[in-house]
Amino acid sequence: MKAFLLGATGNLGSRLVPALLAHKHDVVIFVRSESKLKALVDSAVHSRCTIVNGDATNTLAIEEAIINNQCNALINSAGQAAIFPWEAPKMQGIIQAVATAAVEASKNFPLFKEHSLTLDCISSKPKQNLQWSMLAPSAMLPASKEITLLETPRGNPLVAQNDTVADFSPSFLTSVPYIGVYADIIKSMLRYNTTLEDCADFLAADLAKGKSEHVGHKVGVIVSNKKKRQ
Repeated sequence: MKAFLLGATGNLGSRLVPALLAHKHDVVIFVRSESKLKALVDSAVHSRCTIVNGDATNTLAIEEAIINNQCNALINSAGQAAIFPWEAPKMQGIIQAVATAAVEASKNFPLFKEHSLTLDCISSKPKQNLQWSMLAPSAMLPASKEITLLETPRGNPLVAQNDTVADFSPSFLTSVPYIGVYADIIKSMLRYNTTLEDCADFLAADLAKGKSEHVGHKVGVIVSNKKKRQ
């Protein structure tokens, strides 16, 4: 992966640089003082990295550096937390800037970018000429290797929702500081695996309606817990 690293002149950050390189990651270092970095880290290490000068509280600069270098991972080790409860928070400016920049930058690197291009294309057509919908499942796995004639529709246990992730509700993981939201998304993704057969039946059944509530929408699907196949 191409990792964007903040705090590379700190105790942990300086050790992250060679560790990331050893694991075959490309490393982009965002640092306030390039001279301090080069004095601290061996040239054999920092010479293999891309170095960007900037302040860890500057949201726009961080966002631009992530986008310009096309990074797809971010590690923040910048800042030092207040030790005693009566001390003013020391890291929140950095955390806010980094988190905001990461979210904004991620909008420039959507997963399956070609799907976004497809959606842009079909949604630009006049609705009176093209009544479209776009099925957006997660991983589709075969329920069987055999493809045979069906005497009757097999039915499917899918729940669909337009223009959003179907039946999504946050779990307790969102309460974990910093990483909770991302951990929750990864956990939830596992629930969205469907079968090829279920998606095929969903499409065929939707077409049979004649007039679908999904026309003009991206359609997210999930297997209903209540209807899940045994």
